[in-house]
Amino acid sequence: MKALEIDVTDMMKRSDHGQGELTKLQKDGIAAKLSNNPIVKFMSIGLREVHRGEATLILKDREELRNSMGLLQGGILGVLADAAGGVSLYSVLSDPLKVVIPTVEFKVNFLRPAKEGDVVARGRVVHSGRQIAVCQVEVSSEGGVLLATGVFTYMIKYLDEEQGIEHRA
Repeated sequence: MKALEIDVTDMMKRSDHGQGELTKLQKDGIAAKLSNNPIVKFMSIGLREVHRGEATLILKDREELRNSMGLLQGGILGVLADAAGGVSLYSVLSDPLKVVIPTVEFKVNFLRPAKEGDVVARGRVVHSGRQIAVCQVEVSSEGGVLLATGVFTYMIKYLDEEQGIEHRA
């Protein structure tokens, strides 16, 4: 399988919501997080664009991601949605390389089957606190048909260079 190459420089644009441009640390951190994620590579998930607090990812249509009915497996949509929520969260953190953001809970409502074509997930941060963040994600066909919607909760854990992870109170 071809290795996923992610060029994020043109994708990291100024937000239309007036929240400002991403910093170099954020851009580099997001690129590194995606490039070093084995499931993102395996599924060939690509970054379409990212703004402060928002991210759009795309999953190219591939036969091996379909179930026995020929539809995109629901768990695959869940992984894509989780990745979109995670990237949107990384875009509001000062240095994505200094944190890990394990998913602690998610709920996805599947509205329609993903029959054919590429799938797009748009994540948006709705809350980002010191330790917990919540993101809303919509998954659509390339043509804009809403396939699923979900809410993802992430724990924000700051890395400690010596210990690995720092637990903040």
